[in-house]
Amino acid sequence: MVDYVRSPQWINALIIYEIATQSFTSPQGPGTGTFNSLREKMPYLQELGINGIWLTGHSLADPTHFYNIWTQYACIEPDVIEPLLGTEQDFKDMTAAAHSHGIRIFLDVIEHGVMENSPLVQRKPHWFRGKSWGMVDYDFDLHDPELDQWWVDMWTRYVIEFGVDGFRIDLGIRRPDLYARVRENTMQAGHEIIYINELNYKGALDCSLQSELTGTPPREEFLKVIDVIQRDPPTLLSPHRKRPDEINSQHGYANQWGREAWQMWLDSVLNRASNDEIPPWAYSSGQISSHDNGWEGFEHDNPYNAQGSRCIFGYGSLYSGLVPIFVAGEEFNAPFEALPGLSPDLFGGANPGQGKWLYGGVVQWDALDQPEHHAMFKDVQQLIAIRKQEADVLGAASNTVPLNMRAVAFTSDKPCPPPYIRWNNDKVIVVAGNSDTGQDVTLEITLPLHEIGYSGVLDYRVTDLWSGTTTTYQHHDHARFIVTVLRDKTLQGGVRMMKLEPIRS
Repeated sequence: MVDYVRSPQWINALIIYEIATQSFTSPQGPGTGTFNSLREKMPYLQELGINGIWLTGHSLADPTHFYNIWTQYACIEPDVIEPLLGTEQDFKDMTAAAHSHGIRIFLDVIEHGVMENSPLVQRKPHWFRGKSWGMVDYDFDLHDPELDQWWVDMWTRYVIEFGVDGFRIDLGIRRPDLYARVRENTMQAGHEIIYINELNYKGALDCSLQSELTGTPPREEFLKVIDVIQRDPPTLLSPHRKRPDEINSQHGYANQWGREAWQMWLDSVLNRASNDEIPPWAYSSGQISSHDNGWEGFEHDNPYNAQGSRCIFGYGSLYSGLVPIFVAGEEFNAPFEALPGLSPDLFGGANPGQGKWLYGGVVQWDALDQPEHHAMFKDVQQLIAIRKQEADVLGAASNTVPLNMRAVAFTSDKPCPPPYIRWNNDKVIVVAGNSDTGQDVTLEITLPLHEIGYSGVLDYRVTDLWSGTTTTYQHHDHARFIVTVLRDKTLQGGVRMMKLEPIRS
């Protein structure tokens, strides 16, 4: 049996921020972002508090194939830097700048194939078989030594020469043995990397098992490479996303959730280690939004998921024991504005400028000057700072580590998400949410103090982590704990975090 992957400890504190390179900044107008203009935003990203960038734009790609705009997913040559974004040196400088601000860079790997006009197809036609997404597919089932070595060398180079810190695998890993070789190469060179897999574990295994007869490595190879699962049951879904594979999701849509749906979500988080779709050694993600929001058929104005919800950010992602993922602009509830060419049709060029695909949204930085958007930024910044400040309790936990998290009994004057606690040694943090935008909610929470090792403790210090105010209570006062959570989408509303610490004589 192959050993579990030795994932880096820093995943525990990882907060991932997805950036579409061309539309993140607009130095010469919408869609003109470059590595250099991204580099100039690093102080802002450090101020926000994120420490990982999922970069969806670095290599040569087609300018119109998907939704009539340039996208990384219409890859032409994965080993060639896109000149519209800058030079190889610009890319290296951007990565170095990110590191100097405490931020890691993860590249998107388009594993399924390339555009039909790719020079790779002309030079190496035997590397390809079949088509998907209007592109030609790599024939990894061929186990061609030349193709395999080219793939391993390419991604190894991105780490050793360009300084990236890992990869997000679009549509999921198919040949885990190749990624294990990349990891071995980079580890020998002193570079620690991670793999973020888009598919859940069961989906990745099904993909591999389809070609076992042709020599695909056994499923144990996945134990070597998957560090974080991007999409799994705890992931928050955007409203009306209309992806064919998620229309019937049992988890519903976050912006429309009531108490029962939030309970189902919390149950999926608490029970994820027993779910066969989630590898037991990996970290699960608490994804808020990704570039896929606003897929073809989306009928609403704004494809972001949070849309100002502190409940989704704090209760549903940052504090839930998962690796948080959200999209650029979501931290200040940016209005959605489409790139001029963005079509609402996946492969069509019709109705330019009317698409809703979030990848093609231009981040509206001017909105930060407006009080409502600035208040959202400050709240998300503080929510992130609290997660870092209380990292020993609120950090992410892999599924091999017991998650000190449980739902707690409560009553409330209005419907609300079920509160939960997280703890470590003597410290307990109560997380209560309110997804209602119209009214505050007051909860009476029963704390299972004896069950988490608090027997014999007389007094407690309780700190409101929003305000920093501290109160001392006696043991019997804390069998029941009353907390009010302000209405969502308002200053310091949507979520409340109370830290309990025993005072021992």
